[in-house]
Formats: sequence, structure tokens, C-alpha cells
Amino acid sequence: MRETYSFFDFASIGVQAASKILQIKEPSIYFNKSTDFSNPNISSFYHKSTHSIVFNEDWAAQVDELEIIVTCFHETRHAYQYHCIKTNSIEDEETIKIWKREFEGYNKPSNTNDSKNDEAYLKQAIEIDAIAFAYHHMKELFDVKVKIPEEIN
Repeated sequence: MRETYSFFDFASIGVQAASKILQIKEPSIYFNKSTDFSNPNISSFYHKSTHSIVFNEDWAAQVDELEIIVTCFHETRHAYQYHCIKTNSIEDEETIKIWKREFEGYNKPSNTNDSKNDEAYLKQAIEIDAIAFAYHHMKELFDVKVKIPEEIN
């Protein structure tokens, strides 16, 4: 009999794998209903003060496993970025300075779910880095190409 996995299982596997690749402490994982998000279209976010990734449960229940995994890689990369900022290590000084500035003055995505309206959000170095990290590892591990928004492509 084939074992069935839940979206929680895939989120756990994805965050664990990305944390291992990045050699950081694994973030905690939480699931909230879309009504708990200020923007119900958001799939997830990294919460730096609790070192956790919060997933939109309604979103996760509707997407395939690879979409969950790519989101894990993206959000865990944000955990890595914040780790670099906190420890002032691993990455070069200029990169850390940019990441710190963007974490402090973060441009959130719009509530429109339209990349044209999210250009300021997408063009942040922390977002480009997280998208690139997820793209690279999804291609390397699963031979899957992740769509890169036109605004940063």
C-alpha cells in the first residue's frame, strides 16, 4: 500500500532539506487559515522574531507538493538571510548590509496577486536571492524549472 503524505509533511520535508543545504537551524513551521493573513493571497512568510515559517493552510491544501517544496526553499532562504544578518557572517559585508536594510524596510506584496503591482516587492535583493535559491535547487534536485517573475527575469 502506498503511503499518503499531507501538505504538512511536505512542508516539514522541504524546510528540513533547505535548512540542511543552508546549514542553519531549522525554522519552526505553522499553518494558519487565509483569513488570519493580512493578505489572504500570500502562500507563506518567514517570521524572523520567532524563527518560523507560517504557511497559508488554505493555499497549501490546493497546490501540488512541488509548489509547497519551492515555497519551503524560498522561505528558508529568508531564514538564512536573517541568520547572516544576526551573526554578521557567511555572506559578504555589502550583501548583509543590503539584506538588513530590506528586512527593516520590507516592501510587502500587494493584495492584488499581480506581479506588475508587486514590482517593488519583487525587486528587493532578499526576494531575488530567495527566488534564485529556490529556482536553482528545484532544478538541481527535481529537474523542475520554477517560474521567475518577468519583473526580475
